[in-house]
Amino acid sequence: MRSTVMLGVGLQRFDAPLMVALGVAALALPVIANIGSRFTARVRLMLTVALLLCPLAWWRANAVRNAPDVLSGSVGQTVTLEGEFDGRFLNAPDARVLIQPRRALQSGRYRVTGRLELPSWYRNPGAFDLGAWLELRGVRYALRVQKSVRLPDTLLERVRRHARAGVTAGLPPTEAALMLGVALGDADDFSSLPDTPEGLTWREVFSKSGLAHVMALSGQQITLLVAALSLLLARLKLWRYPALITVLGAYLIVVGFSPSVTRAVLMGVAVLASLWLGRGKLEVTSTLGLSAVLTLSLEPRWLFDLGWQLSFLAVLGMMLFTPPILALFPKVSTPGKWLIGGIAATLGASALTLPLTASSFGVIAPFSVFANLVAEVLMTALVPLGFLASLGGETIGALVNLPTRVLATALLETARVFSVAPVLPWGSVGVFGFVAFYASIAALLLTLRRSLRVYQAFAVVLLGVIVTGAAGQARGAQILYLDVGQGDSTLIRLPGADILVDGGGTPNTDFDIGKNVVVPALRALGVRNLIVIATHADSDHVEGLEAVLDELPVSTLVIGHDKVPGTARVLGSDRGSRDPPPRADSSCATRRGLDARCGTTRVPRTAPQRLPGRQRQQRRLHPGIRLETRVVPGRHPGLARARDEPRRGERVESRASRLEVLRPPRNSCAAPDPRLPSFPADATTITDTRAAPCCNASSASERGSTARTATVRSPMI
Repeated sequence: MRSTVMLGVGLQRFDAPLMVALGVAALALPVIANIGSRFTARVRLMLTVALLLCPLAWWRANAVRNAPDVLSGSVGQTVTLEGEFDGRFLNAPDARVLIQPRRALQSGRYRVTGRLELPSWYRNPGAFDLGAWLELRGVRYALRVQKSVRLPDTLLERVRRHARAGVTAGLPPTEAALMLGVALGDADDFSSLPDTPEGLTWREVFSKSGLAHVMALSGQQITLLVAALSLLLARLKLWRYPALITVLGAYLIVVGFSPSVTRAVLMGVAVLASLWLGRGKLEVTSTLGLSAVLTLSLEPRWLFDLGWQLSFLAVLGMMLFTPPILALFPKVSTPGKWLIGGIAATLGASALTLPLTASSFGVIAPFSVFANLVAEVLMTALVPLGFLASLGGETIGALVNLPTRVLATALLETARVFSVAPVLPWGSVGVFGFVAFYASIAALLLTLRRSLRVYQAFAVVLLGVIVTGAAGQARGAQILYLDVGQGDSTLIRLPGADILVDGGGTPNTDFDIGKNVVVPALRALGVRNLIVIATHADSDHVEGLEAVLDELPVSTLVIGHDKVPGTARVLGSDRGSRDPPPRADSSCATRRGLDARCGTTRVPRTAPQRLPGRQRQQRRLHPGIRLETRVVPGRHPGLARARDEPRRGERVESRASRLEVLRPPRNSCAAPDPRLPSFPADATTITDTRAAPCCNASSASERGSTARTATVRSPMI
């Protein structure tokens, strides 16, 4: 089954005729017909369907790849498009575009006039790859709205408005936003809610608690909905399954064809079809394969989508972990088996998705297992209640939402409680990490099935820890220039510590560059012991540091010239244990957990000392970053003896480590600057991920598309 899926997706990379794929399928049909002694008729039928869908997947992938681009010549120009806005994209007959800003329109049909642009995003380690995300949704351009005209609603839009009114009737704004996500897959209202008392947005609350999947309609909600409707239609016996497939199809039309909802509905259809063919019995492995074939036949690029990968890994984890764990408790009563089965399924789903979530989001939430157990109980009631309210409209919905309000509040409070639980910071997981982790999982499963002894499994886990630990220690000195738009943010990576100089900023906007760009980059790089230097108080240099100090362990904070009173107080007054807080008009160094003071007041003996006189002037930790006050830990004395280099692009040498730094000059085009010298292959790598001004309009809007790399000599590091 899995090889069939890969064949269908893989064929799209070749320009073979469609008849080749059809011929492969035809040749394989006799093989399937002759394996009746090994598989049941239902499994053979599923294999046949999957194989026949293989060329469809290949054809669909080629159709998407070769789709005409009718807007390619209009970039940078004012255009008018007409279509349906689904809360994020405008779906025109010949194109699909991203609407900016999102809040310019509400859901409905519009005639929109605006400037057509190429989407821009930040390209750093750990950054959200907006370009790939948009490509998976068939979006190539963004439309910056200048004027819009609301068009009359269609019948479908009126049905959607009726369902929305029923789901939100009588609910406070926060509970209403939650139920819109649970019942209709619409989580946009969360963006307009005020922050929680802990200073977190509600999206952050659900993300930190491990309940982000609750905010949007997913496979969990479809499963609960199908289970509830299946009980109501029990008298139909086998015919309830095609009836439920029809209901899911209508439900998909009403809520919209977003990727997550479409995937969830297709997986539900695969399960119901398997139950129908199996006369009420479910063959899990073939059903999972059929789900993969159905989803990838519709959109082969979902194979590389994080949501698709997490969905199938979660289901596979439930399949692998639940039976052996239940086998450990043969004498438990039926209610106990339900409880143990739920815990085992949650553990299995969390285990198999752990390295992918850790690598994608930069943290591991160890308490999310308990949060999900509580959420599953509440969601069992919330999903059918939300579906019922959507059918009843505003009047009936207000009655249905009386118990819904209590349950929704309980779910919100559960997310809040677990959002402040400790999390483990994590970096990007490499090939060695994935191999070691899944080898350990395999050893654990074999131990549960009594095919492997405990000490053998422990040896596998220990070997994985050693291999990944050795791979993590293999890096040398590095300097990375992060893409933060306006301003600068530079990470210096040394064997003993990581130093962040400035954090960038986005003046005159509410976009948090630190939380959304700098912190994910540092987490993806596996930064643990961080020294932070704020060179001066311009907002495009220090704005991003606030999130860094909140989210990551910072051992030392260095503040340079404070030309805006209050910088020290904003960055350091409520972080660590310092009494009194830093003075607002002086440079200071603070260590988290120590009683540090600034200016002329007492400084702990373990803290670094201020540099006198001329050394405070015209110093550069690296070209382009000017420090007027330099205070660094004593174990890195070389950084305090940097040589004066007044011109950008020159080398800076540290006498202690002889680390030579070369900053790539800004280039007006995408081609590498010919003035950059070459260095030996063993030199330290410096990467500049920031965008450069480009020579044409199409590339100018694509931020960071030409990341440039230079090298430095590091003979003593």
